Amino acid sequence: MLSALLLSLTLDVAMPVATKQKQSLSLGMSCALTGPAQEIGKALKIGAQLYFDNHNRHSDTIINLTVLDDGYEPINTVANTHEFITQRKVDALFGYMGTPTTAAIVDLISKHQVPLLFPYSGAAFLRNLETSNVINLRTSYDDEAMAHAQYFKDRGVKSVGIVIQADEFGLEAGSSTLKALASKGLAVKQTARFRRNTQDLAIALKKLLPLRLDAIVLIGTYVPVAEFINTAAEQGQEPWFAAMSFTSESALRPHLKQSSRAIVTEVVADPNTCQQPLCNAFRRDFSAAGMSKANRLHFEGYLNAYAMTLIAEFCQQRQAPMSSCIAQNGALISSQDPQLATLFKLSKPVGENSYIVPLN
Repeated sequence: MLSALLLSLTLDVAMPVATKQKQSLSLGMSCALTGPAQEIGKALKIGAQLYFDNHNRHSDTIINLTVLDDGYEPINTVANTHEFITQRKVDALFGYMGTPTTAAIVDLISKHQVPLLFPYSGAAFLRNLETSNVINLRTSYDDEAMAHAQYFKDRGVKSVGIVIQADEFGLEAGSSTLKALASKGLAVKQTARFRRNTQDLAIALKKLLPLRLDAIVLIGTYVPVAEFINTAAEQGQEPWFAAMSFTSESALRPHLKQSSRAIVTEVVADPNTCQQPLCNAFRRDFSAAGMSKANRLHFEGYLNAYAMTLIAEFCQQRQAPMSSCIAQNGALISSQDPQLATLFKLSKPVGENSYIVPLN
């Protein structure tokens, strides 16, 4: 009896304790890491990776993010997406940057039934039932355009011009702008276009500046938007200018040569002043990583990653196949988080979901 007891105790000591298996989730992100829109992509990547790195140190669900550069060119986005789906076998696509780039992959993700989470775009086609495998956090171009229109009306603006990037971004945001201005009784006197990833603004400047407009909506990335504002100032003109969140206040401001009557609508709170627990966590993590000058782009990437982890942990608890579980439950889970609802103003009426940031 004694020998049997000793043997039992020996086996109890020698047997290794079973450890909980960690589940991994693979994400693919395509954004601009080079080219004239790179400040946007780099900041979104930094914010997302910051949250995922901290999450992975303390969670049973390991999230692996692979980021590929597309230079904000759709042909590169398609190639990156093919690689993510067919070679890397990702569970989901995450944090894609831009409207023309996401427009180029809609058919691809529909064909392969791969979810796309939290694209950096306010396009209507990403919010249609036909693209139900797309999950959004940021508000729509309709909302930002309505905020612009109301801002102009409150300041007595009568005549408006629009400068549009000649691609899907211009089409989507331009359509939203025309609807919003019309709803406020504001007349569009002239529209001009320019090519993506260029400062090819000569025609736009020639068409709009001689009209001495009260306000101009600029739909493009931060470099051409800044170029237009700077050139107008050099010619002695100071209309109201408005740009959407894709332009990014933090990316645009350093390129402006002087103060101007310009605003940018942003869709997420300022991480340097907001007071929710996620704001405090972001500031702490950002500082601990040795970084300074946090902006909304960093914060949006961070919040996207936070929302992604909520969804991943939900799916792991149910031991469900990741890709299908994300597609089926992601929108509901992310929309029900009270901090995300506050920071993105998710429950406000159209025209009130955006933060207006003056650049004067």
